[in-house]
Amino acid sequence: MIFRKYEFTATQWTAAKKKIQIKDEEENLIWDTSKGTSVVEMGKIWEEVKEEGECIKEAKKISVDILWANQPLTTRFSSYVVWPVPSGIHTFAGWEQQYAKDYCENNPETEFCNPPEPTEP
Repeated sequence: MIFRKYEFTATQWTAAKKKIQIKDEEENLIWDTSKGTSVVEMGKIWEEVKEEGECIKEAKKISVDILWANQPLTTRFSSYVVWPVPSGIHTFAGWEQQYAKDYCENNPETEFCNPPEPTEP
């Protein structure tokens, strides 16, 4: 399995999710678990919050986390991958370390992947 984080405009997400949905016996749209075992649509994340918890600035794109059964589907999804610093506001239980490893493989120069050496007291 592979855990990836994505950002889409509403139109992009509407088109992309059709690739990973199927209809159940009652014709309801459900996630195709042969493609993505878990899909979490977080919506537009608050980028800035007042001390009282009120949203000051909301993201323009929809945040979605997908735990893929195998490889992520086509470039339709790969072009929307984002790499927020681990672990962000959501992670799948047990996937924190793997996400951190994948993050550093894709962002080797970040401070998260290069913590400062401890200093002597």
